Amino acid sequence: MLPFKDDERAVSISVGFILTLSITLITMMVVISSFYTMMDRAEQTIMRDEFEIHGNDIALQLSNIDTAVQITKSAGGEVGSFDFKLLLPTEIAGQQYSMEISNQTKEIIFESHGKDATRVKVPYQVHEIEVTSVKLFSGSNDFVLHYDPASNMIEVY
Repeated sequence: MLPFKDDERAVSISVGFILTLSITLITMMVVISSFYTMMDRAEQTIMRDEFEIHGNDIALQLSNIDTAVQITKSAGGEVGSFDFKLLLPTEIAGQQYSMEISNQTKEIIFESHGKDATRVKVPYQVHEIEVTSVKLFSGSNDFVLHYDPASNMIEVY
């Protein structure tokens, strides 16, 4: 009756087109997903590098203050209060971040959005003075390391 009933020539073209389209879409989704993952890792790497740079700078400033106090006291001098301005950017890799100075662990801890992948811990050493523990958030670059001779402590404002 119908001459098309047993004709399967058109089926192979349709099935081939659907399979090719499906494979192409899946491949595109995998490539796009990989691209976003790679970009996220690059952002985290940049953040970690910047955090290490700023953490080492702060550790150096703390060490310089400690050394200045130690040399002055050992020479019989009297140390007055003094300040060092911390130059920190408001954002790193387009993201806000926090900086914590921990007196207990003697570390400067940077992180962004609480992610372990962006957390950087930079150790610091002081012998003559103490450092007040504090947690600061980016958004202002008006931070100051203040040495108070009465308490022999460095505070961050």
